[in-house]
Amino acid sequence: MKRFFLGALCILTCQAVLPVSLALAQDECTGNTTSRQVDKCSDVSKVAADSQLNTSYHQLMARLETQYRAEPDAGAAYTAKVKEAQRAWIKLRDANCPLEAFEIKPGTSAYVTTVNNCIARMSRERSVFLDNITPDIVSGSAVGRESDVSCPSQNFAQFLPVFSANAETQRRLTAPAVKILVLKRTEDPGRFEPSITAETGSGLAFPLMGAVEGKTAAVQIESVDDNHMNVVDKRAGNSNIKIFNFAKKSCWALVGVEDWSISEKELVASSKPGMSRAESFCYQRAEGLGGLGALEQYRLTKELHEAALENYVCAAESGDPQASLSAAGLSLSQMAPQLETSKLEALFKAAATTLPRGALGLSFFYCNGNFTDYDGPCKHPEQAEREIIRAVSMGSTDAMNTLGSYFESGDLGTKDMSRALACYQLSADKGNQQGINNVGRLRPQGTVSIKASHCI
Repeated sequence: MKRFFLGALCILTCQAVLPVSLALAQDECTGNTTSRQVDKCSDVSKVAADSQLNTSYHQLMARLETQYRAEPDAGAAYTAKVKEAQRAWIKLRDANCPLEAFEIKPGTSAYVTTVNNCIARMSRERSVFLDNITPDIVSGSAVGRESDVSCPSQNFAQFLPVFSANAETQRRLTAPAVKILVLKRTEDPGRFEPSITAETGSGLAFPLMGAVEGKTAAVQIESVDDNHMNVVDKRAGNSNIKIFNFAKKSCWALVGVEDWSISEKELVASSKPGMSRAESFCYQRAEGLGGLGALEQYRLTKELHEAALENYVCAAESGDPQASLSAAGLSLSQMAPQLETSKLEALFKAAATTLPRGALGLSFFYCNGNFTDYDGPCKHPEQAEREIIRAVSMGSTDAMNTLGSYFESGDLGTKDMSRALACYQLSADKGNQQGINNVGRLRPQGTVSIKASHCI
């Protein structure tokens, strides 16, 4: 049963979410020695350094906009030079790092790790360089004079509670220009992408962060390097995560705010018939956040998938078959927490009302239960066969091939090579390549040729 189920997982989930591994947090990479861990951690390091480089670059753009407001022509010329230099530097980095790995076979684990580590190192160095171009003095002038009274602490763990305590301290310890990241709808329906702008202090609504008092699992402090820290704030749930970027000069200062929520103004009030406004918003958020998580480009890959599942479950309260199928498939994908068995069954039953993939998913559920690694006999073969036949009757070629496999193997209790061939032929008649291949495989074995309609 296991080989059929694993192949079906993509049938249930790939159209909504691409299969990815969970992102590693940076602190999980400390002390790792196995080649697989080193590979993953080199990628984590590269992504973190590239993210910081992006923050440093946009922070510089914001500083130039602020500092040259009275001299717009000079500011525009300075900005153009920075953009030109950054493009040239990226070309240098991307040409230089493969050179460091030249004597290693391309495509191997060692090659990828070497290139990743080089990109991370050069990106960190570039971030420091950009940070020191036209540096800001934090809005509280005493901080610029390195006053111990005005700077709460050089130790970030001690600095954060003071910074977050109230709107006034946040305003005083925020850079004059801040990088702002928000999620915006793209031209591709249902898809969103990060949009980065700059905002001056006067345009920010303080407080930006809720008070952080003591350690909490919902607030994570991540060190990028000695002079950059990120605070990941999950206190409002996975659908409303914010990441605060801090940089240290004479004192720590907030230089960036990343808002990984999807605001209502980016959503369409009635995207799916039969859903309430709230359920419709949940569905759109699930599609958008899941799509971002599937790219595996962002620090929040794991949290984005968890948020997608939470929102699909919310949307599925409407009984919508597609939302139900997406929730069930994501639950079994190992990219998000697994739902309880009774909830999973209810979701598959709702999906099976009109969707062939829903009926196919319910069939697999009856065989495997709430497991992704089940390798025993089908738990409920009669129910499983009933649902897969229903999926076949709805025109699913995946179901036709799977039912053919069942008849060929006898895993549902009936081994019938002629019916197996009939199911494969039914799929082949619809142009399905897998069905065509299976027909070609069985016919030379002398299996009696029969009408495709004999499948069900």
